[in-house]
Amino acid sequence: MKSLAEKLAIIVEKKPWWFVIAAVVLSVTAIPGAVMMSPESGMDMMVSPEAQIFIDNTKYEEQFGGESITVLLEGSLGLAHLTTIDELGQMVADDDRYLRVLGPQPVDDANSLLIITPAGNVSDDVQLQSVRDIEKFFDQNPMSGVKATVIDMSKVFSAITRSMGSDMGLLFGLAVGLMALILFFIFKVRWRLLSLLMVGIGALWTFGIMGYIGVPVSMVTMAVLPILIGLGIDFSIQFHNRYEEELTRSDSVKQAIVKSVKAMWPVVGIALLATVIGFITLYISSVPMIKDFGLTLAVGVIMSYIVGLFLLNSVLYLIDKKKPVAQLGESSQEANHRIERALARIARFVIKNPLPIFLIALAAGAAGGIVDQWLPVKTDMIELIPQDIPELIEVRRLREVTGGSGTGLDFMVEADDVTDKDFLLWLKGFEAAEIAKYDNVKTADSPATLIGEALDTQFGITIEQAQQAHIDGVVDGMRNTQLAVVARVISLDNKTASVTLRAQGVSLVEIYNLLDSITADANAEDVTSWVKVGSTALSAQMVGAIIGPRLMLNSLCIIAVLLILLLIYRKLAKTIFIILPTGLVIGLLSLVMYISGIGINPITAIMGILVVGINTEFMVLLTSRYEEEKANGLIPSEAMEVAASKMGRAIIATGITTLGGFGVMMASSFPMMSDFGVVTVAGVALCMISAIIVMPPLMVWWDNLRKSGE
Repeated sequence: MKSLAEKLAIIVEKKPWWFVIAAVVLSVTAIPGAVMMSPESGMDMMVSPEAQIFIDNTKYEEQFGGESITVLLEGSLGLAHLTTIDELGQMVADDDRYLRVLGPQPVDDANSLLIITPAGNVSDDVQLQSVRDIEKFFDQNPMSGVKATVIDMSKVFSAITRSMGSDMGLLFGLAVGLMALILFFIFKVRWRLLSLLMVGIGALWTFGIMGYIGVPVSMVTMAVLPILIGLGIDFSIQFHNRYEEELTRSDSVKQAIVKSVKAMWPVVGIALLATVIGFITLYISSVPMIKDFGLTLAVGVIMSYIVGLFLLNSVLYLIDKKKPVAQLGESSQEANHRIERALARIARFVIKNPLPIFLIALAAGAAGGIVDQWLPVKTDMIELIPQDIPELIEVRRLREVTGGSGTGLDFMVEADDVTDKDFLLWLKGFEAAEIAKYDNVKTADSPATLIGEALDTQFGITIEQAQQAHIDGVVDGMRNTQLAVVARVISLDNKTASVTLRAQGVSLVEIYNLLDSITADANAEDVTSWVKVGSTALSAQMVGAIIGPRLMLNSLCIIAVLLILLLIYRKLAKTIFIILPTGLVIGLLSLVMYISGIGINPITAIMGILVVGINTEFMVLLTSRYEEEKANGLIPSEAMEVAASKMGRAIIATGITTLGGFGVMMASSFPMMSDFGVVTVAGVALCMISAIIVMPPLMVWWDNLRKSGE
């Protein structure tokens, strides 16, 4: 590997302009691809179209239509208003994009609702246009004294998409500006902003590739840009830092480049491999936007590494090749002497106190592992998006007017005949049993409730008292006179029913478990085919797929990195010292989240994967330099002092710069993203503390212990 690194370094020295020209060509080629990336926030970003629940929901919408469009009518309705509503009903009847309209239904005081069911399985654009056309109808047919507000999640998703575009622009500008300031004051080398240019080029290539292969921007992947800038800059800083160091002990710029690449290419490559493995772990998620997140970051850090290895070193060589190496080395040594002395003092102090430092870190990490189970789970999409979106204000107004009527848990039920008396009796009993079993389940809406109400109204009898002829007559009557009412719960062939159980005061995580429990209860009786469907079920599926396997994903990621490092190093102790602090940092991060009141949301849930990548990289760089200095004849304490001062300088520069890149996410208008910004800043800070303070004394202690036993 080192031989290959030396050959690559020689190529960089001999053909630097090749890499510069290639970078320009690739950058120009990437621009159209990057432009092709467009924001998307629909349900197919949350649940894979190949998932069984998505397939079931598609079948459900074929029978009963899509998610209802709600029209909130605020004000007392008169005869003229009812005429306008009739005209809307006629428009709906004449348009294939809609199935039916129900209402007006009174909700409180002088307010009422119209419920419009659109055709099922339409694209987001068609759904949104259907909503816009209803808004246009009310604009053209104003209702005096009554305010009509059309409320639909397609409007909210559209607003989210607009907000994502503006938010990404803001975050990118803030990240670049803040990181430039940090590099200028912290990374004391010549051409200190060069690393920022390199990571910008790497990000451009990444988004170009993603655009060409059709990866969209979602509420999760919008976090990729600041994260990629924060992570990707590390590679360029590490290469640049080692080059400046080699200038102080080389006879020529050529020799400095060759020695730098020879030393850093395999080390940074191992760190890259560990980071990529972590991100690839996310690809086992069933949530499309999480897969896209992992894929984009994996490609992004690879591009950043390639740019740092080839382009950065080529540019540095072109800049310095005609300058006296002695002058360059003197400048580099003078600029970094102060920070290296400070890091050396810290290293000497912690090396003398390994036990108390480790015990404190271990206790804090264990405390974090305990409180992790108590972290609040924030999964209500309404709470995770910008709160000033007008479309969201409309949703909140609807909730206020309806008094928070609960969350509808929708199910699709298939039987030989869902209007058969025996089936209706079973369904009625099952609904009553579920309402009694689950405290949060309050009411039901199904063929049993609809037919039961009709039997009571027309004949004054219950389902138990009715003959099948009574039931058939009621259903036929509703089909002939109130098609919209019966069609919302019974299919035309009487073989499929829609059942809705309404729950109060439940989170999406609780809904996820509740849906599975109710489905299991129904299928255990082997009477019907009973599956969960609807937007609530799809959202709950997404949350369950992210939150549920969180610890499993972290564990798989750590195990995968552990195995790879074992294969590379073939030293168990060295591998453990690289991996051990990762678990401690993840625990400490949970403690920070608990104390700060930040909960688990769809992005913070995958923070553990980022911690694995960041912390493993820091530890690989530190331990490699430590081993290098021991190989040069230094005793463990001296070797660690040199490693901590030399490599620690780059880790500090990288860490603080990364903090700046991640920190800008706190300025996001998305609460989900701003919380993630706080968590990532804490995570990077803990990784720095782990690499500079916690692990160095343990590694020296272990080596001294091992030597004393020989």
